[in-house]
Amino acid sequence: MSFGDIYGHEKKIEILRMTLTQKRIGHAYLFSGIQSIGKRTLALEFIKAINCEKADALHDSCGECASCRKIRHESHPDVFSVEADGQFIRIASIRQIQERTKCKPLEARKRAFIIDDADKMNEEAANALLKMLEEPSPSNILILVTTRPYSMLQTIISRCQHMRFNPLASEAVARFLVARAGMDNQKAALLAALSGGSVGNALELNKEDIVAYRTELLTLLSRTSREDPFSLINFASFLGQKKKEIRQGLNILNSFFRDVLIFREVGKKEILINQDKSSFVADCAARLSGEQILQNMAQIEKAGNIIEQNVNKSLTLETMAFKLNY
Repeated sequence: MSFGDIYGHEKKIEILRMTLTQKRIGHAYLFSGIQSIGKRTLALEFIKAINCEKADALHDSCGECASCRKIRHESHPDVFSVEADGQFIRIASIRQIQERTKCKPLEARKRAFIIDDADKMNEEAANALLKMLEEPSPSNILILVTTRPYSMLQTIISRCQHMRFNPLASEAVARFLVARAGMDNQKAALLAALSGGSVGNALELNKEDIVAYRTELLTLLSRTSREDPFSLINFASFLGQKKKEIRQGLNILNSFFRDVLIFREVGKKEILINQDKSSFVADCAARLSGEQILQNMAQIEKAGNIIEQNVNKSLTLETMAFKLNY
């Protein structure tokens, strides 16, 4: 893999290539963004490009030299990953980095450290890292990776070059799935819509057979009725108790009512995400007003936000189910 194989982060790659061209590589970077969007992948490719023995004119790694191969196989003596030990990254891990930075790299132009989930540093570890950032070493580079930059010390963030990774457009994720994963257009569009703008999430959803789950969920939705409270409770319980599966279910519901709203306005089945459920979409579009559909989407979003706050999941989902318009 090289810069050219990374999908959807062209602006970030352009910035990193410029730093290589100008030989102005920073001592510390912070890559932040949603999970599975490619932050760590780009961090590794940047490190490969810095240390590649045969980098081309675009400063892309060759992938074949000894340095590239060792980094790819995680066996390079100057490239290290730091991860949480349990819930936290502890000071012992940061002290190991400090000790290693005292010596010159064994092989690399720059010794590199990737700190995964950098927001998990406890107070002692964060303060130790801050001291390192205040006294940078020219032969070392730190790349901090996080989904929660707002949980980190502002003094750490201010001493890093911060690169924010935005979610990709659904169309871009779908194009990747068709071109790189060989999916058909309809399945790619569905997974892209549920991925939250992350290629990694889309591929993970494919492994979990989210399409079959979506079919069950929407079939159950079609059988619910306000006149039958037990059907609404059963529907809510089908969404589960784990945050991950609830989030997936709510994303499916949101994509469905998005289809209902679009079909109500333009009447075109070919632009629906859930094209195989077009009859159900059309039925709902005929019954519901635009205001009711938007209210449904607002209720789904509200339920998702409440569940993230670790409140009673069953009660939240049942309340949502009873407030949805069918």
